[in-house]
Amino acid sequence: MEMPFGILAGENLFMHPILLRYGSFSLYSYSAMIWLGIVSAIAYVQWQCRRISIPSGSRREYFDLQVLDGALWTLAGGLIGARLAYVAPNWADYAGRPAALFNFWGGGLVFQGGLLGGLLALLLYSLFMELPFCHLIDLAAPAVSLAQALGWVGAWLHGANYGLIIRSPLSVWAPDLYGVYGPRVPTQALACALGIVLFWGLHRLSRFHLRPGSLGLIYLFSNGIGHFLLEFTRADEAPYLGLLRMTQVAELIEAVIAVVLLYLWLRRKPIMRRRSG
Repeated sequence: MEMPFGILAGENLFMHPILLRYGSFSLYSYSAMIWLGIVSAIAYVQWQCRRISIPSGSRREYFDLQVLDGALWTLAGGLIGARLAYVAPNWADYAGRPAALFNFWGGGLVFQGGLLGGLLALLLYSLFMELPFCHLIDLAAPAVSLAQALGWVGAWLHGANYGLIIRSPLSVWAPDLYGVYGPRVPTQALACALGIVLFWGLHRLSRFHLRPGSLGLIYLFSNGIGHFLLEFTRADEAPYLGLLRMTQVAELIEAVIAVVLLYLWLRRKPIMRRRSG
């Protein structure tokens, strides 16, 4: 029998949809990695916020709590947006069973919806608490990249968001969500690597004095373009608009908005200085 060539051959050793089973309870790998990503992102934001100047007249402890509250607002808005973005094009599957709307532990989240929902929630929180929105998105940008990277590990373990069957040096012998094996593009691993690179790069840039909001816009552009290209390697089902997946359309819009705003930001203050300390 001819063996597929690529990084790995033989039985896939990485797909473990259920991380833990105890009686009737099952802990899905996808859910576990998503929540690990969320906890890691919140911990990173709390750590980073101690390196920035607090608003005049505020106590450090109070400001830390404000940032934590903002992270929780963003989390709630992100989860709602991610779920709605998944349910909307698949409404026929949920119309007759509304209880299933809240059953997303094994998947059923769309990142682009989560990004929009999280941004809107963070904007509302910043207006309510009178905190600078641009500073908050700069704090959130590396954290979101870290959470994304861990979320893609969960997608790999679950078998979701699988890649195309193509024989190439990068291909891995892996199944799709339905257990069909083949030499696939490791889309999940590549997306995870993108998240790690973005996290590292944005964290390093956070040590420089960029115009407030620039770090968030750099993330939006890099994330939009990176995932737009990666989605050409995906083989899972998705709604399309012409030749592009709907998520690719959203990512293009994300990148274009980021470029325009980033140009206006840097045009006003292009100088970048390293933070002291």
